[in-house]
Amino acid sequence: LFPFVRWVALAAFQAEPDVEHLARDYFNARIWGAPALLMGFVMSGWLLGTGRTRELLAFQIVLNGINAGLDTWFVAGLGWGPVGIGAGTAIAEWAALGFGFLMVRHGLRAPARLFDHEKLLAFFTANRDIMIRTLALTFSFAWFVNAGTRAGTAQLAGNEVLLQFITVSAFVLDSFAFIAEKEAGEAFGAGDKTRLVRAMRITTELAAASGAAIAILFYFGGGIVINIFIADMEAREAALAYLPYCAVVPFIGVAAWQMDGIFLGTTRGQALRTAGLVAMLLYIALDFALARFGNTGVWLALLGMYVIRAVCLGMFLPGLMRDINRGRLPQLRPLS
Repeated sequence: LFPFVRWVALAAFQAEPDVEHLARDYFNARIWGAPALLMGFVMSGWLLGTGRTRELLAFQIVLNGINAGLDTWFVAGLGWGPVGIGAGTAIAEWAALGFGFLMVRHGLRAPARLFDHEKLLAFFTANRDIMIRTLALTFSFAWFVNAGTRAGTAQLAGNEVLLQFITVSAFVLDSFAFIAEKEAGEAFGAGDKTRLVRAMRITTELAAASGAAIAILFYFGGGIVINIFIADMEAREAALAYLPYCAVVPFIGVAAWQMDGIFLGTTRGQALRTAGLVAMLLYIALDFALARFGNTGVWLALLGMYVIRAVCLGMFLPGLMRDINRGRLPQLRPLS
């Protein structure tokens, strides 16, 4: 099956032959981690849903620590290039999955009613909207990558490196969104508006401060990382030129990430779905409008996407507050 998936993925982008060859090599190495990645998503969700945030943090540290270490060794040490990144990530995902099984083994011993029709229906109804939102978000980032091909190979490579900066910042700042998800869900389930507002305010303030700190770190220290890891001079110059745009993302993205967590915790799947689809369409329209500015337009559109996502999600906040005031609480029950 994976050769077909690879063909579809590569056909969606307008890359030059040399870039496509490197992408194919990366895909061939990276795909072996796909089963572990999917099982890791399930494990992370279970740890988060059961309030085991320390174990979730340990899982993420193991995953990202091994990934960073192997990527550095394979690329900077052995000179494997994209294949090394794909292989390092795949190995890290399997290693983290094994570590995760050690943490959740006690939960696997508990009896579970996996085929309760009512609970399964509620489960799939809630996840349908979240899946649509996730697909819209994934498509938006794929669009960003493809848009970079308009500017040339060097800009595309530079954008990919900077996108890893964004991914790292998202991993860090998602921790505040995870806490907001848990606390907001418990507060909303209890009908406690004061607790809900407090959870939203405290987690968002901490996330905003952390986002600002990461933005400053990227702006002043990102060049050091770029000079170490990018050997190609043109790609390095492209990454350095657009680093300021990348550095802004951790700060302006906080609002969208936080509201994602809040709406996930309060099971507002319809809001997430609608906001995700609208933000995707508006982002694509914005990218078309800024296409004449080259790679600068690509980055301005991406920054605009975070603002659009935050605005779209923010439009559903008044409804959330009205529902908790009226006692209209979610009826979904967790699978057990």
